[in-house]
Amino acid sequence: MADQLRIRDPESEFPVVVTVDRMAAFRRRGPWWLPVGFALLAVGAARAGEIDTRGAKIQLDLISEVTAIRPGQPFRVGLKIQHDPGWHTYWRQPGIVGVPTSLTWELPEGFRAGQIQWPAPERVKMSGLTAWGFERSVLLMVEITPPDHLTPGAAISLNAKGAWMACARTCHPGWGDFHLALPVAEAGTDPLWDPATHALFEETAAALPRPLTGWSATVATEASGELHFRMRPENSSVRADPAAAYYLFPYTPHVHSDEPQALSFAPDGAVELTLKPFPIPAAPVERLPAVLEITSGTHRSFVTLEAKWLPANLPN
Repeated sequence: MADQLRIRDPESEFPVVVTVDRMAAFRRRGPWWLPVGFALLAVGAARAGEIDTRGAKIQLDLISEVTAIRPGQPFRVGLKIQHDPGWHTYWRQPGIVGVPTSLTWELPEGFRAGQIQWPAPERVKMSGLTAWGFERSVLLMVEITPPDHLTPGAAISLNAKGAWMACARTCHPGWGDFHLALPVAEAGTDPLWDPATHALFEETAAALPRPLTGWSATVATEASGELHFRMRPENSSVRADPAAAYYLFPYTPHVHSDEPQALSFAPDGAVELTLKPFPIPAAPVERLPAVLEITSGTHRSFVTLEAKWLPANLPN
């Protein structure tokens, strides 16, 4: 039997009801009211061609950057999510509360779907808790690779089962079936870009976080139980900008999203963040993959990195 918690938003008379995953571990480690590890259990599915957002003020559309498929040539499709003001959905690792949007593909034989290419996340609020998600409109892109041999003129159906959670003052889990029907073009033809969508795919790809270069990153567990993240320049002449702000969005459930990230700068030019651990211990990893947000004045940029996890600095 799944457990439910009610979180009351002080600005609303209605409580948020969520179903909690990992509840056995949760009960062993903290009081019943600690809001951790929320995971909604979605059952059922929307009927084909109808995406019911279950009362959430969002719009979801599966779109393609091409009007026809070329045999053997990868192309991109994407779930376009538009949020009304005050609403948000969640990033790949939502933090202390939330469920990431997912796509499960049902493709014709020989077709392959890649992973979601996640845009840079934002800090969002749910009942006063800080989580990681999107308030802006986003496109969750996926690369589809067709087989080398397809019949020109044939109609191809790309099907995906989507699941999401949208929140404002209340949370609304959703799920539905998405469909795209595309014809097959002759092999060797130029890409048949869709003029209505291709620019959005290009803009989204250009804004994706890029790998960090010229710096190395580590993370370690301190005696206090806090996590110490350190990003050091590989060139001794490089220094971090002391006027900039830095914020880490890890891919794995090791960092508490609703706790501050204390920033400091080391004499050797390194950036250091003190992070609170996630309330439920996660399995150890050799590296902590993450997106780092860097804000300097009005300019904001995002990079990806993998911090090497050093041995714990614990008392004997």
